[in-house]
Amino acid sequence: MSIFVEMIKLNHKSEQITGQKQPNRMIIVEEAEARIARELNPLSTEELPFGRATGRILREPISADRDLPPYDRVMMDGVVLSSESWIAGHRSFQLGGLQLPGRPPLSLTDPEGCIKAMTGAVMPHGCDLVVPREEIEEEGEMIRINDDFDAKPGRYLHRRGSDCLVGDDLVLPGAELGPSEIAVAASCGRELLTVTREIRVTVIDTGDELVEVGEPVEPHQIRRSNAHALTSACSRMPFVRAVSRHCPDDDELMREIIGEALETSDLVLLSGGVSKGDRDNVPAILAEHGVEERFHWVRQWPGKPLWFGIRPQGPLVFGLPGNPLAGRTCFHRYVVVALRGMAGATPLPERKAALTESTSHRGQLTAFLPVTLRPLEGAVLGAEPRKPKNSGDFSAVVGSDGFVQLPAEQENFPAGHVAIFHPW
Repeated sequence: MSIFVEMIKLNHKSEQITGQKQPNRMIIVEEAEARIARELNPLSTEELPFGRATGRILREPISADRDLPPYDRVMMDGVVLSSESWIAGHRSFQLGGLQLPGRPPLSLTDPEGCIKAMTGAVMPHGCDLVVPREEIEEEGEMIRINDDFDAKPGRYLHRRGSDCLVGDDLVLPGAELGPSEIAVAASCGRELLTVTREIRVTVIDTGDELVEVGEPVEPHQIRRSNAHALTSACSRMPFVRAVSRHCPDDDELMREIIGEALETSDLVLLSGGVSKGDRDNVPAILAEHGVEERFHWVRQWPGKPLWFGIRPQGPLVFGLPGNPLAGRTCFHRYVVVALRGMAGATPLPERKAALTESTSHRGQLTAFLPVTLRPLEGAVLGAEPRKPKNSGDFSAVVGSDGFVQLPAEQENFPAGHVAIFHPW
């Protein structure tokens, strides 16, 4: 790792001396992460009704508009009474009313009486002891409490403000809104929520060899799977709206399609055309459209020919390798992080898993090894390696859960080696 760190330092020093960037060199994974992170800024916001905000990223806190619970809430069906009468030795009580949920509190007029109460009801005035139904016997209007009942004032009572106080922030900006967050919003009377607007993504797959899924396919052709895999991955993030287009190996048509995508998208995702082939013209065409390269080529497998750039005042652009496994891996390793950053989402916590068997790779490259998670003893998950034949072997990872990241400076990894895990 130290040699790679020194390379980064030398490159930065060269940039300071010459005033010029040196994007077209192979960089390490951590440097690629850093260069992407420098370009991430949350997009603008919009207001949505809380019922339509599921899956979106919150940009303003949801605060309690009153104490929660807003009253002393009875937690068990039964009767309520004054603990003083219990302490005085009373075990039989005259029933003095029924406290229902959603009704204003009754008052205990007879200090030696009781009131029947239902779960969720407000605690009547003058009462501080809840007796569950299982501890009582009813005889007409008289209530008899079991002698061995363990009477404790405040038990089975949800005190006002014990969850939170008025003004407390309950959901913070950056949260992805799910059922729990929507419930809090509804409880706090937030009809409208401020969220990041949808991120517009255009996926463009390139190549003459690609045909539509429903069309006849010749032996020398392949069906469009990359674009569908990438749009499917985007659809798992409700704050992203992705469309896909296909572009054959025609420079003029590619200029047109890329140009349109740059004008209508927040992020453009290209599949193929970024390696060293004679027809890999995507980087040159992006440059014609004013897209500035931030890096091209990363010391990793799969996915060395990863391209990243930005159009000033415009979208981010990723050029993913055309090999399916490489493209998919780069998407989940880098693009997902970028999309969440653009949405203003809280970073996902780092996950780790331990290899269930030994494995190795050729070294000098960070390896992303597909794995299936297995339960192990203790808190660490097991990662069972799936070993694709090459970076195009996408069928080998069907049923896998993601991949572990194996460092470049090590070639052999024993069973039990703990690595960072990235989910698909």
